[in-house]
This record gives sequence, C-alpha cells and structure tokens, in this order.
Amino acid sequence: MYGAEIFRDSKMRIANAKMAGSFVALLLLIVLSYFFLDIPVALYCKRLDRNITDFFGIVTEFGISTWYLVGSFALFLFFRFFRRRPVYAHRALFLFTSIAVSGIIANIIKVIIGRYRPEMFFEKGLYGINFFNFSLSNFSHGLTSFPSGHTATTFSLALALSLFFPRTRILLFCFALLVGASRVIITSHYLSDSIAGAYVGVMSVLFLKEIIFSPERKFSCGLKM
Repeated sequence: MYGAEIFRDSKMRIANAKMAGSFVALLLLIVLSYFFLDIPVALYCKRLDRNITDFFGIVTEFGISTWYLVGSFALFLFFRFFRRRPVYAHRALFLFTSIAVSGIIANIIKVIIGRYRPEMFFEKGLYGINFFNFSLSNFSHGLTSFPSGHTATTFSLALALSLFFPRTRILLFCFALLVGASRVIITSHYLSDSIAGAYVGVMSVLFLKEIIFSPERKFSCGLKM
C-alpha cells in the first residue's frame, strides 16, 4: 500500500508539472498571437472569397453547445430511467458535464477579460482587452471574444468522446479543429481566441476525468484508466 501511494503521488506530481508546462506554453502562444498574428490573420480572412466564408459559416454552427447539451442529457435520462444501462448513462452524463463546464469557464473568462471581437476592429478600430476597465459593458457581445466558446465546446466534446471511443480520436479532433478554424475564418474570433478555447475545452475534460475516474469513485463509465 505504501509503495502504491508513493507511485500515485509521483504520477500526480508529473501530471501537475505537465499541466503547468502546458499553461505556460499556452500563455506564450496567446501573447505571440495577440501581438503578431491576430490582426493580420483577421484581415486576411476578411478578404476571403464569399463562398469560403459561407461554407465555414455553416461549419461554425456545429460549435453551438445547445445541441450537445440537450442530446447528451436526453441520452442520460434514457439510459438511466428507461433502458437502465448505468455505463451508458454515466457516459452521457460525463459528456454533458464536460461541455457544460467548458462553456461556463469560457463565459466567465469572456466577461472578466472583456476582449473586443474582430467586428469591433473592422467597424470602430478597437482592439485589445477591457480587463483593467471592467464594467457592465464587458457583458456585451462585442467584448466577449476571448476565449472562443464554440471552440471550447467542440474540443471538450472531441476529448470526452475519444475517451470512450479511442479509434475515432483523430476524426473527432479534426472536427474540433475545423470548427475552431471556422470561428477565425468568419472573423467572429481572433486566432488566439480559438487557441484559448481549445485549451479550455481540453482541460475541462481532463479535470473532470481526474475527479470522476479517481480510485475513490465507485461508478464506472466503462473506461480503462
């Protein structure tokens, strides 16, 4: 038992170090994008052919969390109370929770940071964040650019599903990347917004996985850890 505890503590320290490293890398990438890439990429996307932006305007609709929240919760109720399949019910609930948590975190950060959306740059020349001048205006649509909620939704969806269906992992993350890219291409978000959204989505799932699938938990989703 003592050896197992040491092994578990060692794994925890390694996991914490990796998480800290990933966060530092994320901040560096966001800062570089903020100062050197966001505006040039947004200007380039603004000049894209209408057919391209129309296509990605359809793709971006797949990042709306409502569809996945309603669907996963409906599956949870079905497998919990009608078919009575606990494993599937827990999977559906884990999916619902992952998407919900990533969305809540993304929305909280949006309001706190208060970053101008690309539309504000194109229309009024406004670029930057309202973090140091926080007000009720941070709740307005034009100041909720960072991070991308659609991207957070699709990356949390992709990772949560890939935990249960590992063979579909590449396809799922290609889908998430496509939706994340669509937010930049239709100039609804900057590049760094989508990068941050992807991180929020992934880390939300990893955090929930550590809580739900910890050795102290009794229920199972049929996931081998």
